[in-house]
Amino acid sequence: MSLRSAGVGFMGALIGGVIVWVGQAGSFSLRPVNMSYADLAATLLSAVGVIVAIFGGVLALAALWGFNQLKRDAIAAAENAGSTEIREQIENGAIRDYIKGEIERLTVEEVNSERMDQRIKQRVDAVAFGRPDDDRLLEEDE
Repeated sequence: MSLRSAGVGFMGALIGGVIVWVGQAGSFSLRPVNMSYADLAATLLSAVGVIVAIFGGVLALAALWGFNQLKRDAIAAAENAGSTEIREQIENGAIRDYIKGEIERLTVEEVNSERMDQRIKQRVDAVAFGRPDDDRLLEEDE
């Protein structure tokens, strides 16, 4: 906090004190006008209740904001930790062997499938016999 802002705050408090002192006719005593002390106590307690309610509302809003911020930070930290752990497990851990085994199994399964035989036959036929579109191009050149 800078010295200037502290000085401005002090001057504001001093000016406010002078205004209250002048408003009280030169004394700082509390003199209720036509009010009993029971009424004064009830009024002051009501004011305290209102202040506490306002403070509670502000605190509730701050708690909601803090909870949402905490939730976002927790999600980001969990994603980061999860990604790091998975990356480490894939590079060094037991999951690496599992992934290799699954890739090998799926590759063998695909190579031995009927679909792969059909693909190979289509490609061989295309290379060996040409494509019908290629034949049309040759006919137009002649």
